[in-house]
Amino acid sequence: MKIFRKKVDFFELLGKQCSAMVGGMRALYDYCSTCDEKFGDDVIRIEDEGDMIRRVLIDELNKTFITPMERNDLFDLSRQLDEILDYAKTAVDETRLFGIKPNDDMVKIVSILLDITLHIQKAVGNMEGHKSIARDEAIKVKSLENKVGAAYYKALARLFDTEDIHGIFKYREIYRHLNTTADVADRAMDSLLDALLSL
Repeated sequence: MKIFRKKVDFFELLGKQCSAMVGGMRALYDYCSTCDEKFGDDVIRIEDEGDMIRRVLIDELNKTFITPMERNDLFDLSRQLDEILDYAKTAVDETRLFGIKPNDDMVKIVSILLDITLHIQKAVGNMEGHKSIARDEAIKVKSLENKVGAAYYKALARLFDTEDIHGIFKYREIYRHLNTTADVADRAMDSLLDALLSL
């Protein structure tokens, strides 16, 4: 009979979530840049894979008594990484549902979001061994969140200069969700910075 469970590497699981998050956002960028539905399908597939990784992490968290950081910080960070990937899928779903094509403003915003996810991946990847690097990368994410906000409002301004009322409402909804993605990324880095205090 086994008395001791094998130690769970939560940093590895968070890293896997980050890989899925980056892969999903990169596929979303390719989808917006090319309007190729294959990349949209990739986003949906990767989001499913990301959900499974999170399910494993939560299952292990529920079975583990001692965690490498505060349990709530670990849970929140994992949830926020998953939420970023969820919003990538939402962008594809809504674009298809509304019957519109990704435009240049979507490409611009998603390109910044992709950059954000890459910095999140670096931040998470350095949590265990290089706290100062993790902290620096988290701060970069928080500064890029402002860049998304600026791109969002410029996109809205251009949108309201058009006369396509239906198009305005459709694109505005997608822009709003992309902007919210950056807000989630900002909160994820707050969770990471809190977690660093307990490591």
